[in-house]
Amino acid sequence: MTAASSPETGDQFNGFVIPITEPPVVEIDAEATAAYIRLRETTVARTEPFTSERGLVMLDFDAEGNVVGIEVVGRQEFSIRELIKLVPVQTTESVLDRTRYVSAKLQAA
Repeated sequence: MTAASSPETGDQFNGFVIPITEPPVVEIDAEATAAYIRLRETTVARTEPFTSERGLVMLDFDAEGNVVGIEVVGRQEFSIRELIKLVPVQTTESVLDRTRYVSAKLQAA
């Protein structure tokens, strides 16, 4: 994961920022109060917890160390803007405006 700076997050994450350059897909499981923000379609090489004071967050990484997905558990609000408040991201309003939302139950396992 290449670190970048972001005016929204400042230095609180020691330069770690997740770039979101393409519109994400938010897979929502309302029964489990969980959402998965899919940033790109690729194989997940590893999953690591991300410390957030606002909820349980797990980050999926590809083999090169890029974040490819963000799992958020325990939230009642599933809008992309609310979900990304839990992690340091760098993106644009234009990208966020094109976010797609789908039911997690419709996704292939």
